[in-house]
Amino acid sequence: MKALDRREKIIDILRNSDQAKSGTNLANELNVSRQLIVGDIALLRASGKDIISTPKGYILNNNSEDGYIVKTIACKHSKDLIEDELNLIVDEGSTIVNVIVEHSVYGQLTGDLHISSRRDVKDFMKKLNLVDINPLAELTDGVHLHTIKVKSEEAFEEVIKILKEKGYLY
Repeated sequence: MKALDRREKIIDILRNSDQAKSGTNLANELNVSRQLIVGDIALLRASGKDIISTPKGYILNNNSEDGYIVKTIACKHSKDLIEDELNLIVDEGSTIVNVIVEHSVYGQLTGDLHISSRRDVKDFMKKLNLVDINPLAELTDGVHLHTIKVKSEEAFEEVIKILKEKGYLY
């Protein structure tokens, strides 16, 4: 398969997938190395394709929120409360799109998350605890933003209420 055909196939796979695809999964599906997939993803991004890397793999950002409302919330808490915070948000049917911190040198730093379920939270926490890495919020004394997708204003207000009750809102 030629490189251009392979890149078109990567876009097709991501467009038709309802979940993130890892580089290894794409490599196996296309019978190439994972490193070749990483290079292809870089070239696709450079050509203007909006491909997002998440902890679970690559997704194609189709710029459609499918009827969801997108909101940003500001939170502050310690590292040991991350799992509880994320579970509270997804339990209300929301998706945590990303985490954002404002760094004094680098400016805004964003980590794409795309967490929609307790299983996603569990997988994220497993990766976070697997290696000795600090979450982005550690750079800002626990202060961080989340972009979330919610089904309605009422669902958003419920998320806010629960986070406020727990003391997680900044």
